[in-house]
Amino acid sequence: MATQVSSVQRLLSLPALFSGKDLTIRFQWTSKAASQYLYLWKKRGLVQPLGGHSDIFANTLVQPQPDWEAALRLAMPSAVVVGAEALRRGGWTTQVPSQPEVAVQAGQPRYSVHRFDVKPRPASWFEASRPGIRDHCLQPAWALADMLASAGWGDAGLQPDDLDWGRVGKRDQSQFAAACRAYGLKPSELTDVEALLCCAPRSERPAHTSRLVRPAAR
Repeated sequence: MATQVSSVQRLLSLPALFSGKDLTIRFQWTSKAASQYLYLWKKRGLVQPLGGHSDIFANTLVQPQPDWEAALRLAMPSAVVVGAEALRRGGWTTQVPSQPEVAVQAGQPRYSVHRFDVKPRPASWFEASRPGIRDHCLQPAWALADMLASAGWGDAGLQPDDLDWGRVGKRDQSQFAAACRAYGLKPSELTDVEALLCCAPRSERPAHTSRLVRPAAR
């Protein structure tokens, strides 16, 4: 007689993140059977989907607080954190975006998921950004240059006075110069906030530039 295996036992044998395809391989299920189990597990709150058509699930029995960014990279290996979230991780702002923005290479797997704002970028952008990417995230100086090149102040969800300019150091200055060259921006000193304002249309510039805090010389 076949041994009955509970859902809990099955889930405990799975990693913290898995795909529906993993179930068909590990348990020798058909795709239909895997879908039925996933439906029941989701209904019982035992797994959570990344979303979209990604086919990636978080095993909350193994890891109650899922690592959604790891799940994102599992579904979209080219994903790189950009924008306000990259600046926040670098300590340049305390603003927390509701949906961290990530760049995904066009032509590679990309899904719409509610936890992240997924934007396609051409392969040329990834090649140009390579020196500024560390641990799947743009360094803050590169993230700022990319923001100015692609969106400008306001549209990117930040204004100059949302940034902690006192965090800017000499290494950031050289990184920003390299990023400006990579993204086709007119070279500008990070300490020259007035010049950075010129990277955005006049209508997007903040009304009170006197609030801007220039970094101390280092």
